[in-house]
Amino acid sequence: MPDTPDQQTRAAVTRRVVAHVARGWPQLGEPVVRHRGQFCYVSAVLPGRREPTPILRLRYQGSADRWAIAIYLVSGERYTESELPASFGPRTGTPEEGVDHAFILYAGPSSHP
Repeated sequence: MPDTPDQQTRAAVTRRVVAHVARGWPQLGEPVVRHRGQFCYVSAVLPGRREPTPILRLRYQGSADRWAIAIYLVSGERYTESELPASFGPRTGTPEEGVDHAFILYAGPSSHP
């Protein structure tokens, strides 16, 4: 299993994250998605803010459909995989599941059923 996603996987995941945020949270505009090593970082401009706020980090698990999900804790200015509420489901999943788990905490429920 490769340690980091290849360029094709990174591009596909970026497209998936942008599309999922656009469907569920259109009021936020296009999220900022960047990749570094095994990580994919997602930020968005939240209501009342001018600059993007870190929201989510995905850690590659060897497949475009399997990532460890970490939320950004503003209080500690860090990402954590261990403090995702258990009621939200598993701590690994698709990029879309990661968006759903983290964005609801920062921007409220998805507008997409």
